Amino acid sequence: MSSEDEEMEVNKEEIEDDDDDDTSSDSSEEQIDDAKQENELIALRETVQSNLYNYDSHISYITLARQYGNLEHLRFAREKMSEVFPLTEQLWLEWISDEKQLLVSTTEENPKLIQLFERAIQDYLSIMIWIEYVQYRISYYVSKQAVEELRTLFERGLSSCAYHLTNGSLLWAAYIETEKAILNGIYLNYKQNNENSDLKEKIFQHVEHILTLYRRQLTIPLRGMNDIYYKDYNEFCQQYKEYLPTNYTEQYDLKLKRDFDRAFERLEKCEKFEKELEDTNRSAATYKKYIAFEKDPAGIQCLYERAIVDNCLDGDTWLSYTNFVEESNLSPTIRQSIFERSLRNCPWVAGLWIQYAEYMELSKTADHTQLKQIYDRALNSDPTNLVSFVEIQLSYFQYRHRHYLQHLNTPDQCETLKEEIRHACESACNQYQELFLSSADPKLFLKYNAQLELYWIHLEVQSFRSIVQARQIWNGQTLMSKSHNQLIANLWKNYYYTEIHYGDEKHARRVLYRAVNHVEAMDYPTSICELLLDHEKKYGTIEQLKETKDLLRTVQKKFIPKEQPQKQQVNNKKQKDSKPKSKKTTNNQMDTTAPPVHTNGNTSNQQKSSPRKRKLSPEEAQTVKKKPTPATIDSDGFKIPAPPPPTVATAAATPILSSSTPSSTKTFIKPADIDHLNTVFVANLAYETDEEKIREALSAAGSIKAIRIVKHEWSGKSKGFGYVDFDTVEGSRQALKLDHTPIDGRPMFVSVYDPNKSTSDDLSKKFKYSTKLEQTKLFISKLPFSATKEHVEKVFNEKGFQVKDVRLVTHKSGKSKGLAYVEFHDAQTASQALIQVDGTVLDGHTIRVAISNPPQRKDPIKSTSDETKPTSLGEAPKATGPRGRGHSQIALVPRRLAIGTTTPKSQPATVMANTKNNDDFRKMLLNEK
Repeated sequence: MSSEDEEMEVNKEEIEDDDDDDTSSDSSEEQIDDAKQENELIALRETVQSNLYNYDSHISYITLARQYGNLEHLRFAREKMSEVFPLTEQLWLEWISDEKQLLVSTTEENPKLIQLFERAIQDYLSIMIWIEYVQYRISYYVSKQAVEELRTLFERGLSSCAYHLTNGSLLWAAYIETEKAILNGIYLNYKQNNENSDLKEKIFQHVEHILTLYRRQLTIPLRGMNDIYYKDYNEFCQQYKEYLPTNYTEQYDLKLKRDFDRAFERLEKCEKFEKELEDTNRSAATYKKYIAFEKDPAGIQCLYERAIVDNCLDGDTWLSYTNFVEESNLSPTIRQSIFERSLRNCPWVAGLWIQYAEYMELSKTADHTQLKQIYDRALNSDPTNLVSFVEIQLSYFQYRHRHYLQHLNTPDQCETLKEEIRHACESACNQYQELFLSSADPKLFLKYNAQLELYWIHLEVQSFRSIVQARQIWNGQTLMSKSHNQLIANLWKNYYYTEIHYGDEKHARRVLYRAVNHVEAMDYPTSICELLLDHEKKYGTIEQLKETKDLLRTVQKKFIPKEQPQKQQVNNKKQKDSKPKSKKTTNNQMDTTAPPVHTNGNTSNQQKSSPRKRKLSPEEAQTVKKKPTPATIDSDGFKIPAPPPPTVATAAATPILSSSTPSSTKTFIKPADIDHLNTVFVANLAYETDEEKIREALSAAGSIKAIRIVKHEWSGKSKGFGYVDFDTVEGSRQALKLDHTPIDGRPMFVSVYDPNKSTSDDLSKKFKYSTKLEQTKLFISKLPFSATKEHVEKVFNEKGFQVKDVRLVTHKSGKSKGLAYVEFHDAQTASQALIQVDGTVLDGHTIRVAISNPPQRKDPIKSTSDETKPTSLGEAPKATGPRGRGHSQIALVPRRLAIGTTTPKSQPATVMANTKNNDDFRKMLLNEK
């Protein structure tokens, strides 16, 4: 061997050694990287397990495991997230794609992959998942010649996606193209087998089936339907025209063209909503309008599914969807699936849990143990939410009551169930106090306070017939153990009525006497005093009545003096503002300041017999417009106008009573503390509307300083209007933009607060309805009294008319008069609705529809005495006396004056220099004698 060869061998060995060193170093580095990745994944897994409801940690775990290609961690992360959250379309498609790549055989179906597809289509509506699913199973079904099973799978997909306007045509196309491929195979076989008659019959059947699919698709508004009809459908008909059914053009084609035109016209209308969805980032509010426009139940369900994909955490959308599900004719399996999906997306919404539990109870899908578990899960879903806690507990009490009524025939079991219900009620009441007594929102706490106890008491007296147990709840659970409850008048009244209806009169009297001990700090003390006095009048002796009156006089002094100084100042101000009336008279008037003739100058008896007027409350005294003093006459006979009444700004600093607070906590506010530029006047409020609802409606305008609802002094009930004070002028300006905001089913009127304007004048201008012909509005009569706005609107919607607004006419008590006004966007729609809806039967009542033409309102200004009223036909004018009255009425006026006042109408008024005063009348009468 030469030296060169030896050198090459040595170099080769060195190179091989170097390669071994590189390989070992690379493997060690990979082991280090693998260990680092494993540690990262383990850390994320522990984070997920410690807080299963952290959505972001699940996403981070899946993303990192997929990036590192760690199949074990990836499967664990996906399964863990799927247990807690519904997965999006992208997450499911990635999961399915990864599992497909691991398949060993592509000809045989993988049961685990099919199960994965079935889970994916349950979470959200997804056209792409359905297409992936059917494409995966087509090859298997074709190889097994299981055409009917394939069609069943496609029909399942269409039941969810057929009405999807934007992407639904993709699944239709996949279905039809699959059927065409099968038809082509049959047709080739038919040609190769010398036109076998059996195969020809199959071709006829298959062509008919594809034509049916086209007819179904083209009657639904879908994007691209124009090309499908004029291109795909017509080409198919030309290709297989010899296999078309007999008289196909007359029986099917013409009808299909009409249905297609209607669907295409509807598509153009739907595209406006699709455009609005794009502009509003697919908001829930836009979907709500879109759903209201859609009339087909299948289309409505598809829109709800689309809305959920884009707004999966919107509880109101889910509640609306579940309400639709309850009214629809969907199968029980689909209904239950929708309820369960709603809870996976919004477990904090109490209404969804209640609907789910009630459905499971009604359908008898769950037994008693399972229903208790559902309510337990509901309470644990959002344990710190006060409203949810009360609503779920009340629903649970109601379920336990129904369950108890089902076992009345088994006394032993009834007693056991009764004790279980009492234990559940007591536990819930104690939890409410423990969890929410120190709530950050005390108003919310008091709003729902004692609701659980009141229902428990209802069960005791109504179902368990135990007034003794009810008294124990009142004394221990509701009133005596909680000092804040002792200051709520309504609770005492409820206790009293419980005793009256289910107990006895003596216990009822004791309740009221106990309540009187707390009236000093009570919210509505006068109502308790009135109730006690009324009770003694009905049930007590005369001695008890006298004793009660004496007690109430003593008690009322404890809270009435707080208002007394205010009333005294108002009365003093009235006396200062009052001026003596002018003693001069015109020839059409007599001096009303002199005593009448028949009283001989003594007016004291007449004043005693005159009816007493109710004293004005402090807030009414401030708002009532003072009458101007009578105008005086100058030397030329012209009237000198009276000075305007003093405004709030120039009046003395009289304290104004805030009427939005209970009488026990009333505060006095000086006018200087209120800037009328920051204040707005609100009216047309429902009597039950409280400050919280007004604050919620106007909070968008700015920071609110105070809300003053004007209330009746004697009852404490709202008058339907009030004032809202903002911290800034800008807040009051922004509030004016919220005029006609609906509160409790009524539009709240918001206007500028003018301290110089009378409240009554402002209200009279606000509440003025049109008296002209309203061509865009219909008047509905003969409605059933139970009809609501939704019932009326549904009548028109079923006829295909979109309603702008519905207003029911009601009595002051809120009960319907059987009348309504329905407003449309234009006069043409209103006239068409009149023709189609008039005579429709609603709950056994044939309703009448007419164009709204309200009658002219009567002029409130009374006619003067010199205007003669028209007489009826054949009736002579009635003889009238000197004051325009009948001769049967005695005119208590001196004859000299009576003659002087009957001047002809055409005679001009005499100058006031000829008028006489009381002294002149007296001298004239003495001279006559």
